[in-house]
Amino acid sequence: MRRVDLLNSALLLATLALATWLAILPGRVETPVAPRTRAVEAPPVESTTVIDASGFEAPIERYERIVSLSTVADHVLLEIVEPDRLISITGYTAKTHVDAWRFGERPTIDSSGQLEAVLALRPDLVLVNVFADESYLTRLREADVRAFDLGEMRGVETTRANIRTLGALVDERERAAQLDASYVRELQALAANVPAEERVPGIYVSVFSDTFFGGTTGTSYADVLLHGGVRDLAAERGYVDWPQYAIEDLVAMNPPLIVTVEGSAESLRSHAMLRELRACGPDGRIVELDEALFGDAGLGIVEAAAELQRLVHPDRAE
Repeated sequence: MRRVDLLNSALLLATLALATWLAILPGRVETPVAPRTRAVEAPPVESTTVIDASGFEAPIERYERIVSLSTVADHVLLEIVEPDRLISITGYTAKTHVDAWRFGERPTIDSSGQLEAVLALRPDLVLVNVFADESYLTRLREADVRAFDLGEMRGVETTRANIRTLGALVDERERAAQLDASYVRELQALAANVPAEERVPGIYVSVFSDTFFGGTTGTSYADVLLHGGVRDLAAERGYVDWPQYAIEDLVAMNPPLIVTVEGSAESLRSHAMLRELRACGPDGRIVELDEALFGDAGLGIVEAAAELQRLVHPDRAE
């Protein structure tokens, strides 16, 4: 199944890779919390600085040469700053996201390890997320470049925090407030479109060879399920974050609906021990979504949820 390296770009696959490496128990394995994982928050209006997830204090300025190494920041900045101020975005967004065309021909950076490529762009601000190495941030700052760590990318709440924080940092609070309000309105409209009693019970599953991961409470996948009209059975069973499922876990939940990424349905249906799941049977459903869109932990949650709602509730989707 197709997978790309999201290095410092999309939270899902980087977190799943970490969970795979650290998993020592079958079933419910939670991603350990690293020292630098909190989401940032915008300071009071009277503040002249913003503190990032690493504790670095950056001045509020009208930055004119911004490099984004965060997929969430890519899309937020496109909405709140003039186009010529965003001089580079992540390679992942440019190469795989369904809305990549909106970014034009900007230079891209494939990973935060490309220090010389970043410095060659002469940025006055570089935005990273929690997966950027501490030493990388230090090297940027030693080169007199302000590197700002946005912290975790977990879904709606961290995205809203990122919107407000970025709006403050780049001195565009009003535009950020408008974007935040629009984001909330769109999500509320999607949630209201399918009453709670009509949500279809299901789970999210990602397939890596013969290993299965979920995405539930505390992640953007839970947000997509909720606003897409799906009742998250994994959350009801007490799973959180990105659990690694044993076959027995999936059999015990026996969901009538599985939501996954494009190319995974056949792997699930053909698996010797999963083919008896209700979702794999004639009365069940396996719904596939575009991998890059479904893995967007930011503004793309709206588009992913709308697509999921269209597939699961075609009579209600607008």
